[in-house]
Amino acid sequence: MTEEMFERCADLSHLGLQPFDNAILAAILVKAESLNKKGIERFAFCKADSDLQPWDKLGEPKQPLVTFYDQASIWVYQDFLLEKPDMPERWPPANKPHE
Repeated sequence: MTEEMFERCADLSHLGLQPFDNAILAAILVKAESLNKKGIERFAFCKADSDLQPWDKLGEPKQPLVTFYDQASIWVYQDFLLEKPDMPERWPPANKPHE
């Protein structure tokens, strides 16, 4: 982890995630932002357990994770085959709703 990732980890500590999940989230967000600045605009991430998935058991959006992932243009899969849920054809959205 970089210094920026550690700083983001501290910023996200209010979410109440387990320390390892908090570190993963910080690292993913910082890396996506870094790559986005280089012109790469489409990212995917797989998280099989529910802690970092942007939806709950009923499939409803889970905030603030939805906002974090949308802002960073990260699509989250729930399986390691990167099949579910289907990535929309127009991902990331042209107009990010949370910016």
